[in-house]
Amino acid sequence: MMTFDQFRVGDYAVFERSFSQDDFVAFARLSGDTNPLHCDQAYATAHAADGALIVPLHLTLAPLSAIAGMIFPGEPSLYLGHEVKAVKTVRYGERLRYSARIVAINESHRILTLRVLALRGSDVVLDAAMRVQARSQAWTSGPSDLIRHADKATALVTGASGEIGSALALALARAGWRLLLGDRGPDARRDKLTKMLAPTGADARFIGCDLGKPDGLKSLTSALAETDDLDLVVHAASPAVMAPVDQLVTVNFSALREIADTVVPGMLARQRGAIVLLGSTAVRAAIPGWEAYSGAKAMAMNLIDAVERRFASYGVRGYTLAPGYVATRFSEAYRSEADTALLPAEVADALVELVAAHEAPGNTVFLEPRSQSRGKFSFHSGPVAAPEHHAAAAQPAPAAAPQTSASLPDPIAPTVRSALRLPANHELRGGGLDLTPGWDSLKHIELILAIESQLGLHFKSTEIESSHRYDDLVALCAQKLKAKAHG
Repeated sequence: MMTFDQFRVGDYAVFERSFSQDDFVAFARLSGDTNPLHCDQAYATAHAADGALIVPLHLTLAPLSAIAGMIFPGEPSLYLGHEVKAVKTVRYGERLRYSARIVAINESHRILTLRVLALRGSDVVLDAAMRVQARSQAWTSGPSDLIRHADKATALVTGASGEIGSALALALARAGWRLLLGDRGPDARRDKLTKMLAPTGADARFIGCDLGKPDGLKSLTSALAETDDLDLVVHAASPAVMAPVDQLVTVNFSALREIADTVVPGMLARQRGAIVLLGSTAVRAAIPGWEAYSGAKAMAMNLIDAVERRFASYGVRGYTLAPGYVATRFSEAYRSEADTALLPAEVADALVELVAAHEAPGNTVFLEPRSQSRGKFSFHSGPVAAPEHHAAAAQPAPAAAPQTSASLPDPIAPTVRSALRLPANHELRGGGLDLTPGWDSLKHIELILAIESQLGLHFKSTEIESSHRYDDLVALCAQKLKAKAHG
């Protein structure tokens, strides 16, 4: 027996499909679509961008019917409708992974709102929102075997046996996460962490992996590939500040890139996940002798921002938590008695708060003993106190700061997010045509028309051409609204 109230927001199902030219023959017979781009190789060679045959969009949509009729809700389904965005073309024979996730439930009318992604590795090829009604409160068939619940899942911590890594692992264990703990292997530090975790009753497993060596990285990524509920990666591993530059880059950047490539497809399939880099405030301070360390951290921060920009709208976030000095052996050679340092537990608490606020905007947190600021990558505003080791680089503030795009009124954000079907927390600043998911040349015209209707404005063709970036569009709207107000 299945009842409607057993469904929960966050429940998801994942399955795979591929489409053959035989499938197209059946589809063409039913639909009447015999366009040669789908079935004539000579025509496709001459007209398709890469010369390959293209699977019809509505053939790739066929599994949505199975999602409604067999999974969410199953037996008593009434398909109410869907909205679809074709993100990339699909070729015959490509294996696609379909992910369906409940994003809203209307209890009184028994309506499920689902988000469906079709994935080719880390590429989203199809993005759909669908609404299905259960015609009954209860029905005889049980729930689909494909349904998975969005319970607290597994977190990976690299550099787990270090002082900060151990604090991170302990805080996550207390928050209820199952743990994969990457370190260099059995030693006194691992024994200490094991004893720290024992009172929490945490489900924790160690993976010995020296991320500075190919075999060590491979052992970790192999374990991650076999973990089907990994929702969080915390990359805390790093060589010492004065380590050779190739070691710093290998562990901080290259290993993180391999880890991200391994885990992102699974996170996308669950439409939820986060990759967190333990960064450093050193990236924004010219500390003599720290150039290689700061550069490696900056490379990793840029990689994390790429994750955020590419996947945040699909539920997979990329975060950087960048503390100042932390009271560990790692930094004691560089701290003076006058320096105020964070405790490892303070960094761990900030991480738990960062991950818990999954929908909050801004993916970069700078953490100091007396201040914390959060914003998008490369932000420079916010109440960040200059730490002692940055004091020499501090400059007097200008008498009057120029108005930037970030300080301009933003009357168009709800309209743009609605038109592009982006979540309310999606950061629009810095985006635009071919940068923000779904914002292509056709959608740009739709956005302009929607903004004109919403605000009662009119754009000249030259203005439309010069406002392909979101910040430029905000500035143009602010200028027009000001002129309109003054008559």
